[in-house]
Amino acid sequence: MRFLGIVLAAYFLGTSAQAALPLDVERDIKRFIQKSPSVNGLRVEIEFLDANLNVPACSGGAIELSANPGTRIWGKTTLQMRCAKAAWMINVPLNIHVFGDYVVASRYLPFGQKLESSDMRVLEGDLSLIPDDVLRTPKLAYERVLGKSLQMGSPIGLNDLKESSVIKAGDPVRLILTGKDFEVSGEGTAQTAGMVGDMVRVRLLDGQILQGKVLRPSVVLVNVE
Repeated sequence: MRFLGIVLAAYFLGTSAQAALPLDVERDIKRFIQKSPSVNGLRVEIEFLDANLNVPACSGGAIELSANPGTRIWGKTTLQMRCAKAAWMINVPLNIHVFGDYVVASRYLPFGQKLESSDMRVLEGDLSLIPDDVLRTPKLAYERVLGKSLQMGSPIGLNDLKESSVIKAGDPVRLILTGKDFEVSGEGTAQTAGMVGDMVRVRLLDGQILQGKVLRPSVVLVNVE
C-alpha cells in the first residue's frame, strides 16, 4: 500500500542515514502512525532516531506495534515493537513531524481583545513544534476575547481565550442566593456585563442591588453571609 505524503528519514551522529529496518517493518510503522487519530488526514514526516536499530526475526509469528496509553503519536515518540512468538520487545525512537494549518495573530493583540477575522491568519507548519492547544481554524476564536496579549505571529491557543460576555447590562438574570443552610432563587436585571466567573451587579425587583458571580449565561450566584 502506498502512503502519500510520508517521508522516512533517519539521522545518526548528525548525518542522514537509512534506518536498518526491513521494508515490511517500515511499512507497518508507517501504517500504524497514519492510523493514529492524532495525525488522521495530516501530512507526516518520520525520523528514525536510531539508524543502527536491529530488528530480530519473528519466525512463525507477527510483529505487533504499540504506544504508551494516552500518548499522542507525534513529536519525540517511542513505539514498542513486540514478537510474542520469539519473546522479544524493542523500543523504536522516532521524531514524528505533523504538518497542518494553525492560527496566529496577524498583528499585536492586547489583553481583552475580542477577536475578529482580521486579527488572525492561518499558516501551515509543523504542529509538533507549537503548543498542543493551538487553534486549527479561526472559527474557534470568533466572539471570544484574549486572556493575555499576543505578539504578531504568535500561535493562538484555546487556553489563551475566554468567552465574551455571557451576561450584558440590562439582561434578565436568575439569581441563586446561598448562605448557611439555605439556598433560594430570584429574578433580577444585570447592571453590568460579565463573562463566566466574573462578578456582576444585579438589581432585584424591589430595587435592591446585589453583587454575584456569573455561573453561566443568565445565572448569577450570590453568597449571603
